[in-house]
Amino acid sequence: MKIVITGTTSGIGKALALYYAQPGVTLGLTGRRQALLTTTATACRARGATVVPAALDVRDGAAMRAYAEQFVRQTQGIDLVIANAGVGEPDDVCSGNAAYHADIFAVNVIGLLNTLLPFIPQMVRQKSGQLVAIASVAGFRALPGSTTYAATKAAGRVLMEGYGWELRRHGITTTTINPGFVVSEMTAHNQFCMPFLVPTDIAAGKIARAIQRRRRSYTFPWPMACLAHLLPFIPSAILGRLTPPGRPSSM
Repeated sequence: MKIVITGTTSGIGKALALYYAQPGVTLGLTGRRQALLTTTATACRARGATVVPAALDVRDGAAMRAYAEQFVRQTQGIDLVIANAGVGEPDDVCSGNAAYHADIFAVNVIGLLNTLLPFIPQMVRQKSGQLVAIASVAGFRALPGSTTYAATKAAGRVLMEGYGWELRRHGITTTTINPGFVVSEMTAHNQFCMPFLVPTDIAAGKIARAIQRRRRSYTFPWPMACLAHLLPFIPSAILGRLTPPGRPSSM
């Protein structure tokens, strides 16, 4: 199996890399932090996987395309691409700094496109493949203090839904994963209660099973899935009081 995963230096990305690492699997692993990327790659090789690592920023479209082309040439194909790299920061609307918000979009939306789209021509040629985006429960509704983050995850959900319709005639499937709170470097910064917090390795297992079943969309844990469906119907006045502002990177 030939798999590419972005954001593998920590959190869900690293856990997924370790989950898939086994003999017969070629893993393309990317991340911005070279030392941590090397640690993940070494651990995956120890489990028997072949690893093709690259220290890359998903915002760099040219570099991501070059890596995709290199990976496909080296492995003669691609089975699964997981766009996991993402950032989450609290809103800073009152500062008037649009660049701050644009950078969140650059990583979470443009980075998703830079990750997935370069592999589509090869998947079309081979008439198979699966594209996966790690979105969030936060993408189901604007949340006080993290509206920009929520908007990027909503954009990812819409993109994946539409691309799924367009690509299915080529034998390509899409999966959108909407985690709730998952243990990670980012959630470690949160100063508020995180209900139903999921350990990282457990989250990776749930995500991998949803991918294997080719789910179009998967939200977990189940209490957060219920909340995701209820969010659009909660009155704004109530939601504004119940949702604490802060780092949204937990979801």
